Amino acid sequence: MRSPGLALVVALAGCQSLDRYFYSPAQPDNGYDFDGIDPDLDGDLTDPHPSIIIAADREEGMLSLADGTQIHYVLARRAGATEAILYSHGNAKHLGHYWDRVERLWSLGYHVLIYDYPGYGLSTGEPSEPGVYAAGVAALERLRAAGGEIDPAHVWLYGYSLGGAPTYELAARAARNELAAVRGVVTESTFCSVEALVQDGAFVDLPASFVATVRYDSCAKIATLPGPVLLLHGTVDDFVVPRHAEMLHDAAPAISRIEWIEGADHGDVPLVAGARYDTLVQGFIVP
Repeated sequence: MRSPGLALVVALAGCQSLDRYFYSPAQPDNGYDFDGIDPDLDGDLTDPHPSIIIAADREEGMLSLADGTQIHYVLARRAGATEAILYSHGNAKHLGHYWDRVERLWSLGYHVLIYDYPGYGLSTGEPSEPGVYAAGVAALERLRAAGGEIDPAHVWLYGYSLGGAPTYELAARAARNELAAVRGVVTESTFCSVEALVQDGAFVDLPASFVATVRYDSCAKIATLPGPVLLLHGTVDDFVVPRHAEMLHDAAPAISRIEWIEGADHGDVPLVAGARYDTLVQGFIVP
């Protein structure tokens, strides 16, 4: 999740809404060439490369929301996997930018479905808090209905940066029995709430409603979950500062744990953590 410094934005915006600064969508020129060297598949972890997930193991499709918005998704199936992950990505670009993260999780032995929010990538519409949540619900339902080796009772949620917000929303709905139960939650480099982000950027105790209508209050939602929750956060993250992981943990200390990645910034936790990232994920996402 990247945006202008919130201190500057608050100073310039006054009472205007900052909602638009939470979304930075982009569209690929001609879809995605997973089997070639496609600059639209350039992520934080690797350089562009032919996907390690072959075409026979990939499923692409569109999901229709109630308002007619079309949501693009890609499902990577892993032969022999028992667990499936719904991956909610950050606020920048589109799912192609996060494909290397999908590959990393897939290589650890999981089915993984990634989707784009409204207005991102090949999805239609405009991004909004309700739209992001609706896209997540549709993607989760698609993953559960995917069939084959995917067991709908063995689904986990993973959210990176902005993706932590729909992740906690889906988990909270599952805790209220509005959705089927999920096995657990992993979030990486994510924030407590928009209000906390605004306070970080403005350096004064402004209510979030002064500059934003989006809430994304994950700290309130994590407190309602049965668990378990794994919080991954870099120690030198200067965008979503480490105190956000602490606030999330403090909101639900009995079910969550923080794993600090020494020297990692906002976008490079898996890269800096290396084999430790694999160990943490595989030790948490288990049958």
